[in-house]
Amino acid sequence: MNMQTTTIIRPVKYKLREIMTTEELYNHLSRSWTMELPGGVGFKLKKGLFGQYIRFDTYLTIQPRIKVKSDVLKISHLQVQNKVGGVDLKATKQAISAIKDGGNIMSAALGGHEYFLKVCAEVEKILQDKIVS
Repeated sequence: MNMQTTTIIRPVKYKLREIMTTEELYNHLSRSWTMELPGGVGFKLKKGLFGQYIRFDTYLTIQPRIKVKSDVLKISHLQVQNKVGGVDLKATKQAISAIKDGGNIMSAALGGHEYFLKVCAEVEKILQDKIVS
């Protein structure tokens, strides 16, 4: 497996069977979410310039976001870094914790990407009856 291909995160889109708002999706996810997110990470409904979206807490610099437009659900991410003196303290602390929990450095290096993929998988599981195959 090529390291370059494993570190690229592309947005994931799902076609829904019927029109849904982001707020309806947020309420549905809040009721049905069962997966434990790393480090007590959670999600919130936010309002931005381009409408509402669901923002997940940042884990190892990756912040998943979900937006619904009509009958299309899109899960994307931002890479968020809060550097102080050239070091992202929160991400460094999370990476150390991931190494302790996972036992290897790869869990810290790819943990943010795995987090994004786990969020996608959980959303797909929750909405399995609402997504067009």
